[in-house]
Amino acid sequence: MPLTPDKQRAVNYETLYALTGDRERAYKLTMALPDPEAPLDTGAEVLSEITGKRAEEIVSMRSFVMQAFESERIETKVIFPESPLFPKQYGDYFPVLYASGNMDLLKDRFLTVLGMPRPSMQGRFDVLQVVPHLAREEAGLLVTLDEGIPSIAAEAMLSENGRVIAVLSDPVSKCASEKEARIRARVYASGLLISVFPPSAKIERWHVMIRNGFIASISEGVFLAEEKDGGPSWSVFDKVLARGGRAMLSSSMLEVPSYTWAARHVESGALTYSSEKDLRRILPRRTKAEEVPDLFS
Repeated sequence: MPLTPDKQRAVNYETLYALTGDRERAYKLTMALPDPEAPLDTGAEVLSEITGKRAEEIVSMRSFVMQAFESERIETKVIFPESPLFPKQYGDYFPVLYASGNMDLLKDRFLTVLGMPRPSMQGRFDVLQVVPHLAREEAGLLVTLDEGIPSIAAEAMLSENGRVIAVLSDPVSKCASEKEARIRARVYASGLLISVFPPSAKIERWHVMIRNGFIASISEGVFLAEEKDGGPSWSVFDKVLARGGRAMLSSSMLEVPSYTWAARHVESGALTYSSEKDLRRILPRRTKAEEVPDLFS
């Protein structure tokens, strides 16, 4: 089946990104083409001069990327910066996103929940307290599907019939774990799967760092249920906190002597969570479209 125009543009972008390694430059080159949705064959010579890559290499790379897009077995949408669904980005630049599921969830406010893969009983308890609060506030949960706190939060939110946006470290159409594949299917049924990785990308463990950069870029507020000193969740937490975003950690972390980073972050301006009213301090504010009208105004 021929690719839709938006996927043809994505193929061109991913081809140029694979050759240049620069997201912003690749997207600017794509949008500077006479027709961003047309095959690169006719403009390969000009692109060769700009990128320093041989025209044959450009054409060959596009063919490889296009075949991967054509082989997708899951319905995937491409989101570009001009789309009203494109999330506001505060940090690293990601011009092309891939999503499957309920796209309308991108219109809603959401809170990012972070945590370690092997949490304590207290860490589990804290995240299982927070999730029902989010559901009652009609706020979405943005989370990875990694083991531990993230998957616990996702499954709890699904049980509350809440809104789940799962950010993946693989292409939407690929999954390295059967266990994650099962929870992906549950999210896909009612929530949203989103990734910065195209169908042509390989599954690589280091993609987690890129995914975390994307999460930090689109998160207005983050809640850290539990993490050891130096754990990967801190990279997202730190970026949100540094730019003045709403960052909160569980107060129970302050009671663990080995968790010295928690107290240090509170000193740097991080908030602490003990009850539902605390959580409201980091929830993104409702947009005018989301506000419930006052019948007595």
